[in-house]
Amino acid sequence: MKIWFDLRFVQNELYSRFVIQLVKAYIKENKENEYIIYSNEFIPWFEEKNITNKNIHIKNGSFSEQIDFLKILKKDDNNLMVFFNHFKPINYKWQYITLVWWLKDIYYMNFYSYFEKYKYLFLMWKNLKKSNKIICLDQNTKNELIEKFDIVESNIEMINWFFPDSEEIEDKILDNDETIGKINIKTKYSIQNDFFIYSGWDSIEKNYEKLISVITRLNNSGHIVDLVFLWNNISSNINLRNLILENKIEKNIYFLWDVWLTHKKHLYNECLWVIFPSFYEPFPFRLTEPLFFNTQILTSDLKNIRNIFEENVTYFSPISVNSIYENTKKYLEEKNNEKKVNYKNIKIKYTKENSVKQLNQIIG
Repeated sequence: MKIWFDLRFVQNELYSRFVIQLVKAYIKENKENEYIIYSNEFIPWFEEKNITNKNIHIKNGSFSEQIDFLKILKKDDNNLMVFFNHFKPINYKWQYITLVWWLKDIYYMNFYSYFEKYKYLFLMWKNLKKSNKIICLDQNTKNELIEKFDIVESNIEMINWFFPDSEEIEDKILDNDETIGKINIKTKYSIQNDFFIYSGWDSIEKNYEKLISVITRLNNSGHIVDLVFLWNNISSNINLRNLILENKIEKNIYFLWDVWLTHKKHLYNECLWVIFPSFYEPFPFRLTEPLFFNTQILTSDLKNIRNIFEENVTYFSPISVNSIYENTKKYLEEKNNEKKVNYKNIKIKYTKENSVKQLNQIIG
């Protein structure tokens, strides 16, 4: 059997790393097949004898995707195509499977015009409707596919996805074990007070504005805490920086870039809590590190997160500054920082092996 994977979207972000690890594990499990991988740049993880890499340099959502990519697919005459988002030639008529991570963009993307939004939604609808199978990772996304795009429920499959990089985290930590105990992490990064960690993007659904309000209210009430942002791009967000200055809490905010994994271990072990205030989250990839390091998590009460973490984390309403504030304040006043957490059962359930097994059953 020949299987084609469209990896043109791959970048250095969590969903891309998830897909690469999933595809790599699937190929390893099914060595009897032949594979062609379409990409826009060289992907070094796929160099086996049964893999053909094709760097086609065709952007997702481009006009060239509709014309040039379609010509390539027709010429290659594939048996089965696997797309990891809805971007594909609309006139593609062969068998294909689509993995849908989220439908966030239909709610939070800023379109230049109504026409652009209509075009985007129309292409998404057509490509999802024509898919032989759609794979999603959570019940909310499945419900949205049925309600918003009129997808037949029998065409939707769900698999337990996994937290990417967990094996790599473990290997790197073990390799550097002798240096771990020699770091005073707060001195290393000049952190003055007890601190919370936020690790995520700065897009609108991540709700970082309310987080700034919460830190301000805590400090004004006498609970002096710092907030550490662990993500590369967020420090360049002008709106966030203005909010910090307006609330006069710049001394309590730390932007840490490219932190070594051994240092992250200390940060996660010594922080008060990881705060995750997102409005919308299909699968919480961003909680991979606190999950691995068994760090306490304070998170939005979203169905997808609750289904995974159940009662192992503390929840708040993401639409309410007061809900976030009261939960953090209660934690500080009751000195619950001695509470130990263990996410062992979650790690056992959401594994790469389980995902590949379920994907095997769908692809056949």
